[in-house]
Amino acid sequence: MKTMVVTMSLDPAQRREVDRHLREDVAVWAKNQPGFVTGSWLRSEDGTRGVGTVTFASAEAAAAAAVGPRSAPPGPAWSIDSVEIFDQVEQTPECSPDC
Repeated sequence: MKTMVVTMSLDPAQRREVDRHLREDVAVWAKNQPGFVTGSWLRSEDGTRGVGTVTFASAEAAAAAAVGPRSAPPGPAWSIDSVEIFDQVEQTPECSPDC
């Protein structure tokens, strides 16, 4: 599996818009990409940085999906700083409710 890591600069004064964009635009877009496995979108506590990690079933799927954020123009409250593809070495399963 391959994981695309997207780093972003965010406007902390527009947290609600950033969160809306990540939930309603970015996550929906990612889920519709061929080979999508899972994704997480994170915002720093001070609201100035964001990270998206999206895992794909193959290198080809990750590379194809990376074209989207690499070509995306800056938004009103965010800009993309980098898009990189990583090899997944290990994944720890989710903890059960009893953890």
